[in-house]
Amino acid sequence: MLNRIAYCGVEGAFAHIVAKKLFPDDIYVSFASFKEAYDAVVSGECERAVLPVENSYAGKVKDVVNLLDTGKLSVEGTYSFPIVQNLLGIRGSRLSDIKTVISHPKALEQCDNYIKRRGYRVTESSNTAVAAKEVLDKQDMSFAAIASLETAARYGLKVLEEKINERDDNTTTFAVVSNIKEEKEN
Repeated sequence: MLNRIAYCGVEGAFAHIVAKKLFPDDIYVSFASFKEAYDAVVSGECERAVLPVENSYAGKVKDVVNLLDTGKLSVEGTYSFPIVQNLLGIRGSRLSDIKTVISHPKALEQCDNYIKRRGYRVTESSNTAVAAKEVLDKQDMSFAAIASLETAARYGLKVLEEKINERDDNTTTFAVVSNIKEEKEN
């Protein structure tokens, strides 16, 4: 039987990419927020959720840590994945066209020096892949998203610059949570 795996964002989000790697044969269910993904497991709508807990550069994802602290779900395991941020624009755009970058606050933080050196304006989004979709929908050459190469391929965006995060050893730890409670020994 296929399990339903909850994640926050849209296809191409880092949590979606991680869910596909960990559970390649299951069904992935997108939610608009970490809480909605978490609550989908609490309610039984999904069997598991893949949620980012901490980034090696930008620190803890407080919203997720607060959800885990409620104790409603069990953490089945944690998995660290390398995160490479890239600057993505619409087809036809050039690096010199970009004025505003859109991404999740943690991704923006991971690329802070890059953004400041270029003097870009910043717009926060709920997710890196959502940011990529926003750039695609705007069809404005002055906007770019910070997201993965997988996201660029999924949405047909042009990679303007690769590996723009501050550190090469940028990793995010994801927790897999479920309703399965560990059996306690007597």
